[in-house]
Amino acid sequence: MNSEPPPLPPKKPLAPAVILAFVPSVLALSLAAIQPSKEKLVACCVIAAMVSIVCCGAASFLLIRRNTTTTIVVGILLGLLNLLISAGLGCAALLSNINVH
Repeated sequence: MNSEPPPLPPKKPLAPAVILAFVPSVLALSLAAIQPSKEKLVACCVIAAMVSIVCCGAASFLLIRRNTTTTIVVGILLGLLNLLISAGLGCAALLSNINVH
């Protein structure tokens, strides 16, 4: 009989998920730092919101796929945070098109 336990599968790295999770924050901070003109702000916010949604889904999927309670909770929280950033960027794009005098 073989008394050795079967080898554990290799752990998947967390770095890609964590990097994807923080891309929307970097985009939002970059937009705040460069302060584009009103015409460019709408396009930048729409693109950043789309990228944020994609990154949010991908990061959450990568974390949830690990099947541990901690990573599932973190994946859900990062997903909610990134969706909040996406909504903020979308609202910024919408409000920058409205002429308020």
